[in-house]
Amino acid sequence: MIKEAIEKIIELEEQKVFEINGEEYTNDPNMKRVAPHYDRPASIGFSSLDAIVQAVKAEISRHEVKKPVFINVAAYNRVNVFTTYRSEDMKRDELYTAEPDLPRPFSSWSEHDDCIIMLRSQFVPNEDIDYLLDLLSRVSDEDSVTSDDNGVTQKMSATAGVSLKNYVIPKTRVTLAPYRTFHEVEQPASEFILRVKQADKAAGIPLQIGIIEADGGAWKLNAKAKIADYFRKHLDEMVTENKVIVTE
Repeated sequence: MIKEAIEKIIELEEQKVFEINGEEYTNDPNMKRVAPHYDRPASIGFSSLDAIVQAVKAEISRHEVKKPVFINVAAYNRVNVFTTYRSEDMKRDELYTAEPDLPRPFSSWSEHDDCIIMLRSQFVPNEDIDYLLDLLSRVSDEDSVTSDDNGVTQKMSATAGVSLKNYVIPKTRVTLAPYRTFHEVEQPASEFILRVKQADKAAGIPLQIGIIEADGGAWKLNAKAKIADYFRKHLDEMVTENKVIVTE
C-alpha cells in the first residue's frame, strides 16, 4: 500500500503535456499553454543611422516575413527597427536599435571657464557662439560684475581695475545647436536665454553663467523629422516599394 501510494504521488507530480485543439498544455503547476518555439533573429544595437541603413539593405531579403520592415524614430536619440507581426503568434521581430554616441549633456549653469569650454566643445560653431565667447572673454574672476535683470533683459556692468568700466547688454536670446542627436543629420538649433549670477566671494561661490533652453523642447520634434528624412533619402527605393516604412 505504501509503495503504491508513493508511486501514485510521483505520477501526479510528473509534468505532462496535453494536446487540446491543436495546442499543447502542461500541468506544471497548472494547465498552461506551451508556446511553440520559432527561430528568430537577435536584436542588434548600433550607434549610427548609417549602420541601420547598411543592415537593412544587407538583410531585408533574408527575413522570413515578406512584408514591410518598420523603422520607427522613437526619439531624437533612439531608432527602433522591427518587422510586422507574425501570423502564427502575432508577435514582431525586433531587428535593430540605434542610440548615438554623444558628449555628456551640457549644464544649464556653469562656472565662467567651464562655460567657455562647453561652448567650444559641445555646440556647433555659429555666429551666436562667437558672440557668447566674445562676451564671456570680457568677464573674469578679477572683474567686479553687477547686473540689472528684469527677467527679460539683463545689463551687466564689468569693472576692470580702477579706471575702465564696460557696460554690456547681452542679447535677450541666442540660437545655438548643441550636439544632441545622431551625427549624420544636422544638429537642431533652438533658442537659449543667457543669464549671469553674481559671484559671492564671501561664501566662496564663483560667478555663474546660465545658458538655458527656451524653446519648450520643440527641437526634439525637429530632430526626429531630420532622422526620418535621412532614412527616406538613403532607403528611397525600398520606401517607394513599401518594403520599408519610416515612422516618427
